[in-house]
Amino acid sequence: MNFLCPAKINLFLFLLGKDASVLGYHEIFSCVDTISLFDEIEFEEISSKDKNEIIFDSPWDIPEDNTVARTLDVISNITRKRFRAVVRKRIPVGSGLGGASSNSGVLIKELSKKYGIDFQKSKEISESIGSDVSLFLFERPVLIYGRGEKVKQIRIERRNEFFYVVVWPEIISETKKVYAQFDKIHSESSLNSKKRDLVNYILNLEEISFDFFSEVLGKNDLEQAFLSLYKDGEKIKKFLSQFGNFYLTGSGSAFFSIFFDEKSAIDTAEKLRKYFNFVFVCKPC
Repeated sequence: MNFLCPAKINLFLFLLGKDASVLGYHEIFSCVDTISLFDEIEFEEISSKDKNEIIFDSPWDIPEDNTVARTLDVISNITRKRFRAVVRKRIPVGSGLGGASSNSGVLIKELSKKYGIDFQKSKEISESIGSDVSLFLFERPVLIYGRGEKVKQIRIERRNEFFYVVVWPEIISETKKVYAQFDKIHSESSLNSKKRDLVNYILNLEEISFDFFSEVLGKNDLEQAFLSLYKDGEKIKKFLSQFGNFYLTGSGSAFFSIFFDEKSAIDTAEKLRKYFNFVFVCKPC
């Protein structure tokens, strides 16, 4: 069995405060799309006497305690089976493109189908692995909120016309450090009041109109923290502005822009490849 695990883009990302129910977590609200940049997982059952076997084909170091290992351990405990997985990494690590969460979410979704695990249990497994893993159980785009574990499907007008150009500047951004930097910059009292009405308005929508989408696209409350933590980030963002409106996804370090015709997207990507090793042209998926 082969599974494709798509990268994700945070089209906008708001932080609303600390989550009082879980120490150390923030309450977020984000619109997330997935794109045609994929990790690939080759998967098979192996003898039940063996341990799970996980091999990464990756240009980046992957820690032994990773989302694939944790996910397969949980599924093994439920099914009493053992698995072998070869993970071919194409989504850069530390990029804010969600490769690790996608690997886990796609495995949970596909193996739940195969082994008859119901959706509620799949959701519980997802939440135990990571806050934003659950979004990969749903058709995208989605709104995610709470710690990222709450998910609502949404439509975006003209999404089928999007061409994403994604640039990874080879900065490995550490999410915990970016959130900690955010906390240094912002006081707790400044987080909640201004965005609640906007969040409630968006949550009540079934479709985001293109005009409204244009107003909120690229707003990312973590951007200032990322740029202050990784000093090259500011220079990179300024440089990218020559080629279009580029926005930070997640806690960084990848930037994205949206084009409406393929030629412009490809031409821009070709220009950017003179300066960056990792530039992708993608469609929503």
